[in-house]
Amino acid sequence: MDTANNNSIQVAIVDNNVQLRDNSVKQLENSGFTVFFQAGSGQDALQKLKGNNNLPDVCIIEENLEAAKVLLEIYPDLKVLISSMNDNEENVTDMLKTGVSGYILKFADPDEMITAVKALSENRKYFSVGISGIAMEYFVQQS
Repeated sequence: MDTANNNSIQVAIVDNNVQLRDNSVKQLENSGFTVFFQAGSGQDALQKLKGNNNLPDVCIIEENLEAAKVLLEIYPDLKVLISSMNDNEENVTDMLKTGVSGYILKFADPDEMITAVKALSENRKYFSVGISGIAMEYFVQQS
C-alpha cells in the first residue's frame, strides 16, 4: 500500500476495548499513519488533548455517542469518524446531529477505515455504503 501521502496524517483512537483499539492502531500504523494518541474513553481523550496546541487530523471513536458529543462540544473543528456495528437510522442520525464527519460500519471492508481517514483528513465526509442513504437524507433535511 502507498504510504507516502499518509505520513503527515495524525489519528487519535477512542475505544474502550483494548484489543480492538490495538488492532486499529496496528492497521493505521501499517498503512503509514501516525497515531496521535489512543484513549479508552471520551474523558481520557479530553485529558490527552488538554493543553495540547494541536488536534489530530482525524479522531476515530468506537460506538460512543457521549464521547463524540463531549469532544465536539469542546473541539468543534475535530474531524470525528464513528466506527460502529449499528446501522439503524436513529443511531446514525443521533451521531450525525453531534457533528461527526464520517461513519463507518465495523467489520465491513478492513481498508474502509483507511479510506475514511484519508477522506476526513482532506476535509471531506465519509459514510459506509450501508448508511450513506441515511446520511444523505439527514443532510438534505438540514439544508
